Amino acid sequence: MTKNRIHPLIEKGEIFFTAGVYDTLSAKLAERAGFKAVVVSGYAVAASLIGEPDIGLLTQTEILDVSRQIINAVNIPVIVDGDTGYGGALNVIRMVKELTGMGASGVIFEDQTWPKRCGHMRGKSVVEAEEHLQKVKSAVEARGNKHIMIIARTDSLATHGVEEAIRRGNLYKEAGADLIFVDAPNSKEELRHIASGIKAPLVVNMIEGGRTPLLPLEELKELGFVSVGYPLTGIYSAARAIAEAFAHLLKEGNSLAILDKMMQFDEFSSVVGLEEKYGLDEKYGV
Repeated sequence: MTKNRIHPLIEKGEIFFTAGVYDTLSAKLAERAGFKAVVVSGYAVAASLIGEPDIGLLTQTEILDVSRQIINAVNIPVIVDGDTGYGGALNVIRMVKELTGMGASGVIFEDQTWPKRCGHMRGKSVVEAEEHLQKVKSAVEARGNKHIMIIARTDSLATHGVEEAIRRGNLYKEAGADLIFVDAPNSKEELRHIASGIKAPLVVNMIEGGRTPLLPLEELKELGFVSVGYPLTGIYSAARAIAEAFAHLLKEGNSLAILDKMMQFDEFSSVVGLEEKYGLDEKYGV
């Protein structure tokens, strides 16, 4: 029996609430706000790092590099969006070993074909359940006795319907996954059906403008979900704020009227730890 590695919050019956991040600054801000864990969102990293949509253009090397920087920057658990593992079982094994080496607390692997696309986009397709089953088993074996959650995601709801998504969820749990994630349910009724049909701790994502209805944490808990992520709130908010600030700056030629809408030098310096670096510089400087 594989040792259970689910987060203590889940074991205590509390919601494991995560914010989506895409670089060290967004991760630091999430930690500063009080989040107890973050998820490195492949969608958000694709947008911020290469300026592309989440349609399989991001590489394993790129997501690993960003994840390593984030893990080194914060003191809270970091879950990584592993997409499909970027190949077969051997690629999954390599990714799990890389992530355990850098101290990741969890990884999500999905059963889409490659190139994948965001779960809330059209045109998805999935591999046979047996293929992803082997990926889950390889991930479990690759982590050995390391404390990292294996989160198995299925996108089969959109392609094969809710009963197949439930079937796959139970299969992936039996293969050793710690949490199961059925992506992009379309209604509260579908969420309830998924939660009643899969015998495993369940993950759900809240995507602003996506397919799944935005529900309060307590309602999601009552439906049967133990892990709730808001993977894109940060990057959507940042994109809107930057777009509006730049438009104002170009129109007015200065930022005086929007100073109250932004961090300024001292506050931002606190976020990135300037005083701490001043102290180290004074301690070790010649």
